[in-house]
Amino acid sequence: MIKTYVSKMKVSNSTRAVAVLIFLVMQLFYFSSTKAQNANNMIIEFKNINNEKIKTAFMEVVERYETLHNFKIILKQKNIKSSTMQAQPIFNMESFTKGVKSYKVKLAVYVRDSDTLRVDSMPKDVLTGWFAHELGHIVDYAPYSTWQMLKYGIKYVTSKKFKKEAEHAADVIAVQHGFTSEIIAAKRFILENELMDQKYKDKITKYYMSIDDVLMCTEDKAVAQPATGL
Repeated sequence: MIKTYVSKMKVSNSTRAVAVLIFLVMQLFYFSSTKAQNANNMIIEFKNINNEKIKTAFMEVVERYETLHNFKIILKQKNIKSSTMQAQPIFNMESFTKGVKSYKVKLAVYVRDSDTLRVDSMPKDVLTGWFAHELGHIVDYAPYSTWQMLKYGIKYVTSKKFKKEAEHAADVIAVQHGFTSEIIAAKRFILENELMDQKYKDKITKYYMSIDDVLMCTEDKAVAQPATGL
């Protein structure tokens, strides 16, 4: 009886040990698959992102944008009808006393105005160029206080001139960080794609840098330097 009891205890303890080990491995896998952190305290969190091409393209851009390495950035995929990607500051009580420390990039499942063209089906250079532009916005946001960012948002919505300057600034930042070919690939993907809605193409033409402007900016960074001072 004693031997049987001891034997059952050993089996029970072994089972618990295996269960704990499996739990720890699962937790490690979860955190490694959803968050990436480097020595500069940069924290990247992926939400609803299962596509490795998306993760790789996003991280490739973040790594070059050293200005962002002390911030937390969340990339979250969700249904968005008004845009394909949106970069925004995360406001909370702490941000009003210590400044904005976290940002989020919303990523649509489908490209704007399409119910067939999936974001994860885009070529990697197009994805990278798109992320370079969106994260360029966050680089542009970084120097501003929370109150200045609120003013920024109001001006972006109410002033077409300011909106154009802000979009140009994001492209310039991407070019300055070596993403010229990717920015051009993203623009061509939109403007030359028959599946894209014409209104979306018109918006890109109206507010964003043209391919010629991007090339000019590459040759002379003093050209097309936008001012988004508040």
